Amino acid sequence: MIDGDTVDMERLGRVRLIGVDTPEQGRCYENAATRFTRERLEGRVVRFELGVERRDRYDRTLAYLSREGAMHNLALLREGYAKVLTVPPNDRYEATFEKAEREARETDEGLWDRCDRDRIAARRAAARRRKREAEARRAAALERRAARLAGRQARARARRQARSERTAARLERQAEEESLTAPEPPPEEDNGGGGGGCLPSSACPGKRDGDGDGCYCE
Repeated sequence: MIDGDTVDMERLGRVRLIGVDTPEQGRCYENAATRFTRERLEGRVVRFELGVERRDRYDRTLAYLSREGAMHNLALLREGYAKVLTVPPNDRYEATFEKAEREARETDEGLWDRCDRDRIAARRAAARRRKREAEARRAAALERRAARLAGRQARARARRQARSERTAARLERQAEEESLTAPEPPPEEDNGGGGGGCLPSSACPGKRDGDGDGCYCE
């Protein structure tokens, strides 16, 4: 026994069942299909009908196998262990096989029930994974955008601070330069020690400063 659609026989050697395709190794329902074929054919007397084309490219004999009048190829399809695989010219029972597959699919037999659920679950899991990845990309983009904004704001603050410091330094230098270049006040005129409007003694000969205010011409 090889798998659900390939068996070893004493007379024919390795035989590939015509018109059907069971799940490959590691795929959904592969073990169930292999077990079904083993239980029905292993160690039993089996009749065979060869195809128009008797060997495939792997040198396997192509045949329809029957036990107790029931074709095993057809049973695989009816029970939902296989799908139709038509390779002309071996298409004698194509219509019968397609009808059996359609009925199995409509009644959710075998892999049409189990594997469809698995595919749906796999698609949902993949959708959840894609959603998480998209959310992670959006979060990373927001973080990068926030970092760029914070960087621009920090640089703007630094430029404003630098301009403020340069302005303060310039104003301080201007104040220092203005204090250095300010003109000195003019010297006061010597009026002989008197107050404003007083004449010296030379201007008024013979006069005396009676009240001691430095004015002789009062």
